[in-house]
Amino acid sequence: MFRRLIRSDAVEIEAPIERVWGVLTDFGRYGEWNPFTTRVETDTEVGSPVDLYVTLGPLKLWQRERIEVVDPPRLLVWSNRIGHSALLSARREQRLEVLSATRCRYLTTDAFSGLLTPVVLLLFGRLVTNGFNAMAAALKERAEGVSSA
Repeated sequence: MFRRLIRSDAVEIEAPIERVWGVLTDFGRYGEWNPFTTRVETDTEVGSPVDLYVTLGPLKLWQRERIEVVDPPRLLVWSNRIGHSALLSARREQRLEVLSATRCRYLTTDAFSGLLTPVVLLLFGRLVTNGFNAMAAALKERAEGVSSA
C-alpha cells in the first residue's frame, strides 16, 4: 500500500496557544483569513461530519470528512476515505505546541494512504503543500493580530 505525508512548514506564532486555538477552531470566520480552507461547517464533536471548502490553486473543491480528535488546545484531526480505505484515505492533523506563555508553534500534516495516493499526490501534492503553508502563515497573522483584551 502507498503511504505519503504532506506537511506544512512549522510556524512560530507570537500568541498564547489558547488564542491560536480559538482562531483555528472559529470555523465561522475562516473566510475572513484562511486562503486555503475558506469555509468549514462542523460542530467539532468526534464523529461529526466536516464540510470543507478548499482552494487548490485555480480549483475550488468541497469535501466531506469526519472529526476524529479534538484535544484543546493542542490537536485537531479529521479524516476521509474515498471508496474503500484501500483506494484512498487521508488524515489531517493540525497541531499546536507551547513554546512559552506567549508563543506557540503550528504544524499541519495530511497522511495519505491507498492505491490512489501516487495519482492524488502527482496531481495535487504541491497545491496541498502550498495551501497548508498559506494557511499557516495566515493563522500566524490572524492570531498575532487578535487583541488579547
